[in-house]
Amino acid sequence: MRQKVVWFILGVLVGSLFVVSAYPTNGKAQYSVPAIQRISGQNYTTYLLYPKNGLPLSPEFLKRTIPKLVEKSASNTKWHVYAVPELPKGSVITGYGIKVAKDGRIDILITATNRNTPILPDKIRSELLEWSKKAPKFKPDVIPKEKIGVPKGWKVKTVDSNGNVRVYSGESEPYWHDFGPVTIHYENPPYGNVYATFHVYSLWNDNDPNWEYFLVAPGKDEYGRGLPTDFYEIDPGYGLKVYRGDNDYGEYVTKSARILHEWDLESALNPKLISAAPINTDINHGHETIQASIGYPVLALTFTSTIPDSQMHSAADRYHPGAAWVLEFNTHSNDARESFQTNVASEGSVSQSVLHNGQWHAIVNVQFKATFQDPAGWIVKDTSTGVTWYVKVG
Repeated sequence: MRQKVVWFILGVLVGSLFVVSAYPTNGKAQYSVPAIQRISGQNYTTYLLYPKNGLPLSPEFLKRTIPKLVEKSASNTKWHVYAVPELPKGSVITGYGIKVAKDGRIDILITATNRNTPILPDKIRSELLEWSKKAPKFKPDVIPKEKIGVPKGWKVKTVDSNGNVRVYSGESEPYWHDFGPVTIHYENPPYGNVYATFHVYSLWNDNDPNWEYFLVAPGKDEYGRGLPTDFYEIDPGYGLKVYRGDNDYGEYVTKSARILHEWDLESALNPKLISAAPINTDINHGHETIQASIGYPVLALTFTSTIPDSQMHSAADRYHPGAAWVLEFNTHSNDARESFQTNVASEGSVSQSVLHNGQWHAIVNVQFKATFQDPAGWIVKDTSTGVTWYVKVG
C-alpha cells in the first residue's frame, strides 16, 4: 500500500503554538522550529521532525508538540505514551521521528550530537525517511495459560515494610503489554558514538487496584527472549576510524560507561523500584556473557547481558527508586577499541489512582553515558544521552 505524505504548517496542526524560524535560549544557543512531515500508513501515522536551516531542535518545542501529535493520532484509545530526549549541556537534538499506532503504541527514533558538530539537514531527513519506510511491528499480547491470584471467595491481606496494606481477591491472567521501542543515536566525533534501543511495557489485567507496573527492557520474541536488535551500544572512535575508515573520528577507546534507569521522577506517583537485572554483577575477570530475567509478578522476558573486559558493577536503590550499571573497560582490550553491546532491564511501579487522572506523567528516565579517552590517557571525554518516557491514562 502506498503511504500518503502530507506537508503542513505547524500552526494549523497544533493551533496555539507560535511558529518562528529560530529563537535564542539564554543568549547562547539558537534552535529551529523543525520541518514536520506527516506520513499516513495502515493503522499508524508517522511524524518526522528535522531542522530546516542547520539549527538544532528545541527540547521544549518537542515536549509541547509530541503529546499533541500522539493524542491526535490515537484519539480513541485510553492509554497514550511518548518519549523525549533529555540531553546534557553541550548536546543538541538533530532529528525526531515517531510512529503512532491507532491503539496508542509508539516507535521512536531520536538523533543527537554535540553542539560543535555541523548539522546536515538533508542527511538527517534521509535517515528519518529511511526509518519511516518500515511499518512499526508490535508483538501481540500473550496471555499466560495459568491464572494467578486468590481463589474465588477468598481474600488475602499483605503489609509491606512501610506499613502499606494491600488486599487481593479473585484470579487474573496478567500479561506484559509492549508499548513499543525507543531508539536514540548520539554521534560525537571525534570521540565516539552511543546508541540505545529499549522497550517500555505495562502489566495489564493484574487485578491490583493500587499499583501500575512498568518495565524497561529489550523487545522480546514469541519465545520470551530478548531481541538481538535491541541493546545499549558503544562505538569508540578507534573502531570507527581504524576498522570502518571514518576519518571524522580519532583513535579514542572506551574507558567506562554507565546506564541508569531513574524511576523517582514524580513524588505524587509514589514510585517504587521492583527489580533490576542483571544484578550482583561484580565480575572482574574479563569479557563474559550472562543470562538475566525480569518481570514480577509475571516473567516478562529473558535476555543476554555482556560484561566487558574488565567488569560491570550494578546497584539498585529502593529509597530513591532507580537502578544503575557501571561498566569499566580494559583500555587495551577489544571491548574498548571496537563496538560493544550489552543489555539491562528494570521494573517499577506507580500509584494507579494518581496515574489515572487524565494527565501526562513522567514515569522513567533512561540515561546512557560512555567515557572515551585517547591512547595516552591525556584526553577524556563523556558522551551522554537520555530519554524520559511519559504516560497518560484516561
